[in-house]
Amino acid sequence: MVMLILPTGCHSTQKQGLSAQGNNHNLEALLMNDIQDGRLDMPFDQACLIASGVDTGKRMNTYLKKIELLISRIRQETEINTTGDPLKKADIIFDWLQSNANDGTYSDCYDFRDTLNLKVGNCLSYAIRFTIVSREFGIDIKNIFIPGHIYNRLVFEGQTRYFEHTHSDGIVKKKDLYNSQKKVMKDEELVAEIFLYKARNANNDLKYAESSKRCEQALLFNPDDSRPVILLLDNYIAQKNYREAFRYLSHYLDQHPNDRISFNNTYILLQRLCAKEDAKTQ
Repeated sequence: MVMLILPTGCHSTQKQGLSAQGNNHNLEALLMNDIQDGRLDMPFDQACLIASGVDTGKRMNTYLKKIELLISRIRQETEINTTGDPLKKADIIFDWLQSNANDGTYSDCYDFRDTLNLKVGNCLSYAIRFTIVSREFGIDIKNIFIPGHIYNRLVFEGQTRYFEHTHSDGIVKKKDLYNSQKKVMKDEELVAEIFLYKARNANNDLKYAESSKRCEQALLFNPDDSRPVILLLDNYIAQKNYREAFRYLSHYLDQHPNDRISFNNTYILLQRLCAKEDAKTQ
């Protein structure tokens, strides 16, 4: 099997509309319906909260108020309104969050709700919070993914600033900064990371059906990511559902032929297991 690698570390009118809908509809179903065209139209903060487990309009409003409180405090407690420079604004936001809303880094604390409730997180949840708050101040923050980690970047008028949330000095390590596999993440891909964490945790708890569901959700948001596929195959194999695993892998490879080499051993293994099952039924 291929190794699974996971990260360790204002739309007011739309917000009100979704929260109101959530009183009578399943918010997760609304999110899944939104991504069917491959594009996230729902406000990013709400999508992250739903992926984390917010399931009612009332709870959604509670967390949106927590975000609004962070923004309000930054306005009141810093000099952010005295500068128009996005780089300076981003520095102010980052420093304030590190000093006032970061009480610890835990590798498995991907849940955005915990970051808002308990001021703890990992690279994913802290990067999401920083992105949401920065956008409220008109800052175009980017999320940078490397295998096993996420950090933030801002480019403005030829200057580049990096933001590392899980190191006390806030400095991105050189090996992460110059990683050949780094890429800028889309909002959809960040939401996918939340579902992928949930899938991994369910798999660890031997809840294979739940894990498979979260894998499929992650693939809706990031269909070219092989990691949910690897985990999904692991769920099928754990349940000895070899034929379904082989069918799924064959379909995936038809859509992603460049991954054939990476999955070659798994493909051959599943092929043999299916043949062995066929021989038993004859």
